[in-house]
Amino acid sequence: MSSNNSTSNIPIGISLSLLEVVCTIIIASLVKFIAGDLSVLMVLFFRYFFCIPLLLITAIKQRKYDAFKINSNFGLFVRTLTGIGSFGCLFAALQFIDLSLMTTLLQTMPLFVVLLAPILIKEFVGWYRKFLALFGFIGVTIILDPFEKDWVNFGIILGILSPFFGAIMTIFVRRLGKTDHPATTALWYNILSAIVFLLVCLIFDVKWPNFNQTLIILTIIGFVSSLQQICLAYSLKFAPASLLAPLRYVSVPIGILVGVFYFREEVSINFFIGTTIIVFCSLILIKNETKK
Repeated sequence: MSSNNSTSNIPIGISLSLLEVVCTIIIASLVKFIAGDLSVLMVLFFRYFFCIPLLLITAIKQRKYDAFKINSNFGLFVRTLTGIGSFGCLFAALQFIDLSLMTTLLQTMPLFVVLLAPILIKEFVGWYRKFLALFGFIGVTIILDPFEKDWVNFGIILGILSPFFGAIMTIFVRRLGKTDHPATTALWYNILSAIVFLLVCLIFDVKWPNFNQTLIILTIIGFVSSLQQICLAYSLKFAPASLLAPLRYVSVPIGILVGVFYFREEVSINFFIGTTIIVFCSLILIKNETKK
């Protein structure tokens, strides 16, 4: 009976996972849309600030009086620092590079995890996984085309740093999940990040948005970010991670379509070849990981 119920819940998990992917593209598209109109620091503050109410309700509902209880302060510190680095670089990069390129660069996160896990947590990584990770980065090189003039710029560096910090965050979130409840860590992460960006905005006297279209977009970014985190968390309750992980790569064609048809971006043959290599290597790594 429980097996049938579990099977019947899989479509719900898949639907939530696909909705999480759509939310990611919506957030990135909106950030790119308002790029230049508002400081990325202010955008990040609103992104984290509007996530807090929904996460607070979730944490209280699931943990009652322990909603704010944290056991690993160091783990939370690293998770917050790397999360800020990942999203900060992502939002900043979208002001300089195409949405389609940024969407593809984000798919290198599993490759970075393979290379960083042995260094950060002494995890054994065989030659097979190392080869796939390195081969995946060949795909990145093909996309960037080092034979072109100015093939590396500030936006590209930020775009690569985003999945790099995201990989470190992923590694520590795994460890943090053994000592702390995910609802509590997510709540504290967003509270601390909002405070950090609020202080930075005040220190540097960043211009606040007017009550116009920009503020409406910032509100939508915050709301969709909350929805994204909830979809991610609950999708894993209804379907196995091994089934859901490959669905994240749906973001690549969606990101390309939005970039080409809305932002009038151009994509080359090198872009498609490199993207195929990155997605292929990452999918094999994920499949291998979920077999353990």
